[in-house]
Amino acid sequence: MPKVSVLVPVRDAAPWLEASLASLWRQRFAEFEVVAVDDGSTDGSGALLDRIAREEPRLRVLHTRARGLPRALAAALAAARAPLVARHDADDLSHRDRLALQTAFLARHPEVAVVGCRVRLFPAAAAGAGMRRWVRWHNGLLDHDAMRRDALVDSPLCHGTALARRAWIERAGGWTERGWPEDVDLWIRLFARGARFAKLPRVLYGWRQHPGSATRRDPRYGPERFAALRREGLRRLHGRRFRAPHLVGVGASLEAWRRALAAAGGPPASVTRQGRPHARWRPPGLPLLLVFGAAPARERWRGHLASAGLQEGGDFAFVA
Repeated sequence: MPKVSVLVPVRDAAPWLEASLASLWRQRFAEFEVVAVDDGSTDGSGALLDRIAREEPRLRVLHTRARGLPRALAAALAAARAPLVARHDADDLSHRDRLALQTAFLARHPEVAVVGCRVRLFPAAAAGAGMRRWVRWHNGLLDHDAMRRDALVDSPLCHGTALARRAWIERAGGWTERGWPEDVDLWIRLFARGARFAKLPRVLYGWRQHPGSATRRDPRYGPERFAALRREGLRRLHGRRFRAPHLVGVGASLEAWRRALAAAGGPPASVTRQGRPHARWRPPGLPLLLVFGAAPARERWRGHLASAGLQEGGDFAFVA
């Protein structure tokens, strides 16, 4: 039986599929299977998977109608045979040491549920400024506490880099379709259940940039759906204490949070429109919900509030 099941959802990935799978066949760690789900592809990806599977016994292929990424991942998980499950996207590349290093890390750290790694974007010319900022932020979050405290900002762990204990994934309910980013949804449910996260400080995963990627075209990753997920995450991670926080921030995101909290039926949220803390600034009320998408702004406020003796997660939290 394999020790790792690599889950690869596939939707119209024919131009990149062979190279992506080849990066798995080159892994130094050999005790794995690949469970690929052809999620209703129309570009020949399904036939290509079948052809590769005839030559590569570690590849198992499922064909389904087009049901979307979360359901494809749920089908792959149900078919997986190993106690550890890895993610890998059909247009990306894994470094040949990835599975070896990640499995060794989990063996040394039984308290950790999910381990990722740093990422690179390729081809470099196709990566926009926003994605480059995201990678710098993501690659700087290397421990559990750093990832958990920014879980309501963006995905603190690149989905394709994850190697997880299957028992933890199932305990949290697995991948589910709720109309918003399935990776952050799962991370929030895992954090809420007490799962520990880690990230290897090596670049072991290449995230391909192209116009057809799900991140760019799937409405589940749009701003409104991400905002709804963050509101749900606030409830799961912080409970009723943040039902009526004092909001601090600037711009449209601050106003969107004010309206959303009002629509939820709680007491009216008080608002401070301020971009930077100053030496004498004191919170007008607790808890504080700070709405800042830029990492430098969060660090300024984090340092100021910590120096005032406030505790992140209890007295204040960050969202974007």
